[in-house]
Amino acid sequence: MRQRVLDWEAIIHDDSELYARLARCVANDQFLLDLIQATRPGQPEMNMLLAAVHYMLMAEPGHPLADWYQSLGGKRTDGDLEGAFVDLVMQHRDAIAKLIAVRLVQTNEVARCTFLLPAYNLVNKTTDLPIALIEVGTSAGLTQNIDRYGYCYDSTAGRVELAPESAVHLECSIGDHVPALATAIPEIVWRRGLDLNPVNVTDADEARWLQALIWPDQVKRHERLAAAIKVAQLHPPTVVGGDVFNTLPELVRAAPAEAALVVQHSWVLNQFSEQDRERLYTLLDDLAADRPVYRVGAEMLRKERGTVLDLTVHGSSPWTAELADVHHHGTWIKWHSG
Repeated sequence: MRQRVLDWEAIIHDDSELYARLARCVANDQFLLDLIQATRPGQPEMNMLLAAVHYMLMAEPGHPLADWYQSLGGKRTDGDLEGAFVDLVMQHRDAIAKLIAVRLVQTNEVARCTFLLPAYNLVNKTTDLPIALIEVGTSAGLTQNIDRYGYCYDSTAGRVELAPESAVHLECSIGDHVPALATAIPEIVWRRGLDLNPVNVTDADEARWLQALIWPDQVKRHERLAAAIKVAQLHPPTVVGGDVFNTLPELVRAAPAEAALVVQHSWVLNQFSEQDRERLYTLLDDLAADRPVYRVGAEMLRKERGTVLDLTVHGSSPWTAELADVHHHGTWIKWHSG
């Protein structure tokens, strides 16, 4: 378990100094290493523990640990962060153990729309059809509102802005040029989300858990989430609860025939076993018997590669294209062509 925590720290240390420090704290504390083993199988242990602590701290912002949490107004960067962290965990160890045993990591990072947008445009361009979208592991469904957000793609050759009037503004670095596929909002005519445990953002406790999953020293992410929740309250995503293997076929049958069917997942398949990943691919092959299924995936299944965005077509003429290497929170895209 200690090595798993250190591997997680190596992945995130450039993104969050706060969480990197806390990961090293956990790696060197046997009580904490034992505690995180209460996490449900398949769930990332460190994400669960840190979200649970953040969740508790939101309810108790007077605890000294809040001094380091920018999401709660904290500004400290020095001092005994680790001691304050352990103190809060020890005070709430039973509640934290119960929380991580039942909750799921359902980070709904809307900035991932920066790399989903060009992938969807590729499907639009390939098929000359609008999109019917099914998102597997949709959480609260916030990325389903991709066409209601604004975008700024920055490259060394210039920038492209889309829908700057939107209340949700997403910025992304995209290398030496902005590909043509990132210069338009995709056309989506039907959308559904699928999740084992859908998050209802109109429920205060569920919204608090969603906020707790966002890292506390990444204030812009908190601001984006708050803005995206407001958009979702105006345009509520349709989210279906259920197991993907039982529920996905129903959604595929319900999708309009006059649209290109896209099944999308991002940072979801890491929570599947290898056997279940293969089972999902086989299911999509079967579901594509009557119409092509365009699967857009952004996953980090091999940590040495980082997050890879690809497009796979399931059907009578199957193919796969690796589109880009992307930052897992949508900060940058290294587009491979076009």
